[in-house]
Amino acid sequence: MAIRRDDRCGAGRWAIDDDACAGPAFHRSRKRPLRFRVTAMAQKSVAPAAPRLNPAQARILIDTARKITGVAISTDKLSFLELRVSRRLRELGCQDYDGYVDLLRGPNGAAEARYLAEALTTHTTSFFREKVHYDWLEREGLPSLVEDGAGIDRKLTIWSAACSLGSEMWTAAMVLEQFSQARKGGLMWEVMGTDVSRQILRQAAAAVFTEDQIAGIPDDLRRSYLLRSRGEPRLYRIVPELRSRARLAWANLVDLDRKLQITADVAFLRNVLIYFQPEDQRRAVEGVVSRLRHGGYLLTGHSESLADPPANLRQIAASTYQKV
Repeated sequence: MAIRRDDRCGAGRWAIDDDACAGPAFHRSRKRPLRFRVTAMAQKSVAPAAPRLNPAQARILIDTARKITGVAISTDKLSFLELRVSRRLRELGCQDYDGYVDLLRGPNGAAEARYLAEALTTHTTSFFREKVHYDWLEREGLPSLVEDGAGIDRKLTIWSAACSLGSEMWTAAMVLEQFSQARKGGLMWEVMGTDVSRQILRQAAAAVFTEDQIAGIPDDLRRSYLLRSRGEPRLYRIVPELRSRARLAWANLVDLDRKLQITADVAFLRNVLIYFQPEDQRRAVEGVVSRLRHGGYLLTGHSESLADPPANLRQIAASTYQKV
């Protein structure tokens, strides 16, 4: 499967294209692992000393990336910045960070700034993370939405606003499908994922995960919603029945494009606000809430709190809000 630009769907929309994928084969039955030979590695040559980053250069990189992602990084984290950006310097053949800063300020700076933003973005995610939210959805949230016509009169939409590799979005898809199957006639539903990293969006669309990455998925859901690859390393892929109900799009949460077509019943905005400055937090929350239906729900991370939530948002449970 591949993710491709589809201008028919609106600005920034990406469509899932299964036929364009030439990745590993996946199946539902057990096969004997493939065998392979490991050859001796060539002796490594001594690498030149890596360029070092000074605080002034770090501030330029941080400010450049923040304009795109909203993520605030301390200038004290020089080692983190060097680790994330040094590979890009090698790819470009830059000898030092002064040369890279010159590139960011040059005629191709806007394009390079996007590469920088990708390099500095953290993508930590897992299936069924903060499971209490999914339990609440099954017990209260989804029944309430269906009672108001979601999934029956119109499609029920769950939006993972900072979807990263897609674990949160695909978890929501499993929960929705389980809930739908338990109802006579089922439900109309879809999941939507957005992220500031185009590279990460392609991985989310591929929906392929390692053994470690699927650790949080219960065995019964693994059997229902995962395909297993032949051979080693063992990989798992979300089944087509769920992938066909997913949409993905690029989005900067602190500056959401007006052309981004999302009207969600539930929005996950979890474990991302902690990376923003207070003003950017406010803008991100207001942008996401503006794309929630009246009566819809906003779910934030349990380590995050909305100090000054919008007037049309009321808290109904821990890190759970409803648009009124």
